[in-house]
Amino acid sequence: MNPAHYRSRLVARAVWVYTILIAFSLVVLGPFLLGTLTSFKDNPLEYPPTLSLPKLDPGNMGAAYRLGVAGGGGGFFGELQPGAEVPFEVSIFTPAGQDVVPPVVQVLRLQPGAGIGAVRDPVYAADFATVQDLKAGQTVSAQRPDREGKLQDGTITRYTLKVVYPHLTQQQGEKVRARTPKTFTEDLEAVVGGQVVKVNLDTPEAQQQRTNVPADTVVSLIKKDGQYYLDGPIILDRTPLNVELDRGQQLTDSTLPPTKVERFGRANFFNNITPGIMGFTFNNYLRAFRESVDLETGNSIFLRWVGNSFLIAIVKVLTSIAFASMAGYAFARLQFPGKNLLFVLVLFTMMVPMQVTFLSNFLLLRDGLWGLSKLFGLPNFFNPWGLIVSGLVGSAQVFLMKQFFESLPRELDEAAAIDGASAFQSFWYVTLPQTLPAIATLAITTFQGSWNDFFWPSVVVQNPASNLTLPVGLANFRQAYAGQGDYGLILAGAVISAIPIILLFLFFQRYFVESSVGSAVKG
Repeated sequence: MNPAHYRSRLVARAVWVYTILIAFSLVVLGPFLLGTLTSFKDNPLEYPPTLSLPKLDPGNMGAAYRLGVAGGGGGFFGELQPGAEVPFEVSIFTPAGQDVVPPVVQVLRLQPGAGIGAVRDPVYAADFATVQDLKAGQTVSAQRPDREGKLQDGTITRYTLKVVYPHLTQQQGEKVRARTPKTFTEDLEAVVGGQVVKVNLDTPEAQQQRTNVPADTVVSLIKKDGQYYLDGPIILDRTPLNVELDRGQQLTDSTLPPTKVERFGRANFFNNITPGIMGFTFNNYLRAFRESVDLETGNSIFLRWVGNSFLIAIVKVLTSIAFASMAGYAFARLQFPGKNLLFVLVLFTMMVPMQVTFLSNFLLLRDGLWGLSKLFGLPNFFNPWGLIVSGLVGSAQVFLMKQFFESLPRELDEAAAIDGASAFQSFWYVTLPQTLPAIATLAITTFQGSWNDFFWPSVVVQNPASNLTLPVGLANFRQAYAGQGDYGLILAGAVISAIPIILLFLFFQRYFVESSVGSAVKG
């Protein structure tokens, strides 16, 4: 065969193989990648959908950093602190023949989010900050398309403004970051270094704003001569701004891209003008942690859901490795009466769907495993511990380990027995170290199954919300936010839930592949 013709055939085959692999990867990973990209959007339901992601634009991220610094909270997470002056710019197109009218800009009093976030009593930036120094700057001639797509002549005027948050006290001293108690009191108090201290309202402005500082709020205090003075509450996650245009005008540019545009471009809403990079790019991810809080403790229940899922999955992995490896070794290596019958029963349990046995298991947990739960002060096992108790080990895991132990040469145990080792010593010191690929496979599949499990946790754990696992909690997100069309937060939660599984596979894929190949070769 001609060498050139042979090489061209090899290249053609390689192109076909890689094309098929890429197409297969897109089909498998496409929905996840699209969901991940959409989670960065303010409006995941935009139509037609695009791959335009302003929140990943380096220029916008740099602007978010500078605005976060101007707000006083730093360039990464942003905040609006007392004394801040945040500069902002907008460029507005005015058609020819129409008067150039400056926009109406105001800080909005906006309730954060839906669901649990909607019933909280937050601090509103509009109560403390105002828009000042709205000035028209340079005006240039330009052309812009109208609603029908036709170009129209006009001018673009650039306006500058400042969002100012004045101090509530004139005292000079050490600045202290504190939090008000969880219960509202008429006299303002704050927790400083674990101690509750009285906060002085030494100006009429501070006294007037007392009712706008709710319980469990982060505040800035000034410490002077052992006394604390209210400088103002700190706006953590939301400084909303609305830019209202005259009819026919268009917003062409701004320091940050608007979060929402309504009324044919007349109302341009900015969700947070002091976001910092994280608050701008990962806004939906931060909302997942900040808006879903326990109303009694103020702690993030989303973080609690993640912790519950990790706790249950890790304990299940450890117990499965311990019990499945010992049971698998016993079935594969030891001889005892009823061994075959017992193994048949193990196989039989694999054939019974969970939906058949869930009612009996539910009743068993309701009764606290014959009252065993009362030893731990619990009336029943309708909590994360119930999920752990009911999933200590599975028959499929025992079967996996038995098959792997049988693939190992018996000469290993015989040599250990000649050296005087007991059955457990032979298992622990000789055979078990040879099963690392199988244990890795067992750990991956057990962790994945526990982490993604939805049906059984949704049956066992209902209340309180802090006891839920992450998949069940995400279902609550859907009920709370989907009705508002706020799918960005739901997608962010889904992406977070997928990250541990992806990392697990990336770190342990070598063992997983080794085990799969070894099992296939050994038959």
